[in-house]
Amino acid sequence: MSDDKNLYTIIVPVLNITTSLVELTSRIQSVMNSEGHSFEIIFIDDGSTNVETLKIMKDIQKKEGVEVTIISFFKNFGQQAGILAGINNAKGNYLITMDGDLEHRPEDLPLLIKEQANFDHDVVFANFTEKTHGAIKKFFSTIYTTIERKILKYPKGTKRSAFWIMKKEVGEQVLKFNSLNPSLSILIIKVTNKIGTVEVPQGKRDEGESAYTVSKLIYLASSLFINNSGFILRSYLFFGLITLGIFISTLVFKPMENIATIWLLFIVIPLIVIGFAIIGEYLFRIIQNVEKQPLYLIREIIKKD
Repeated sequence: MSDDKNLYTIIVPVLNITTSLVELTSRIQSVMNSEGHSFEIIFIDDGSTNVETLKIMKDIQKKEGVEVTIISFFKNFGQQAGILAGINNAKGNYLITMDGDLEHRPEDLPLLIKEQANFDHDVVFANFTEKTHGAIKKFFSTIYTTIERKILKYPKGTKRSAFWIMKKEVGEQVLKFNSLNPSLSILIIKVTNKIGTVEVPQGKRDEGESAYTVSKLIYLASSLFINNSGFILRSYLFFGLITLGIFISTLVFKPMENIATIWLLFIVIPLIVIGFAIIGEYLFRIIQNVEKQPLYLIREIIKKD
């Protein structure tokens, strides 16, 4: 490793991935060494059921010239929890997250590093110039991203992703938030608005499937609304006032009775049922946080030495 005063911690959440990790590490090592950057890698074994996953991580750890730490969870707690565990155990001045399936290309690391250094951004996201995901996932991803940017007020032109570089001090502030349903993109914008973006090509996935299925994107969207915004509750307040106004009108204008009946049967009652479900979810998440359940449970931390 070089004597560069900056140390980069590369955090890689892993679930049942094996051979891709060998290529990923080799390419990271080649790129970072050619740029003269000191670095460490933290693999998060997120409850992998494939016994080869942890074995390959340990084999990589034995290689010369690569500083690797392995954090093994008791079970699967999700990518966001894995990244937070990595941040909590990082030694670097700068933190980088990337997937282990090679969709995030190590060759693009210099772009992130230079963009951050040139403009002194607190965080820089890498975004794919063109995504190769299926049409359904693209559709839900676009909706979620649009809603997220509107609610969180990301700086104009900024797009968030799971491939980014962050100053260590921002990571330390992110760790202060106490939530059992964390979203890094939400927590980051709560800490800073000095955010940049670079465009990169999408790498070819060598194995595994994306952790962000349609159901998980929907769950993330629910966390965005329920955990970080009063939008839904305020919308129901607005809806209640409109409903009250319609029924008061029926008392004054008899011809509106049919309209009121249609409104009641086909709009009001279904929305009331949905409202009870939403309130139930709010209460469930409040109870979870009151009980102070851990975000993740670490089985072991394996250091190189």
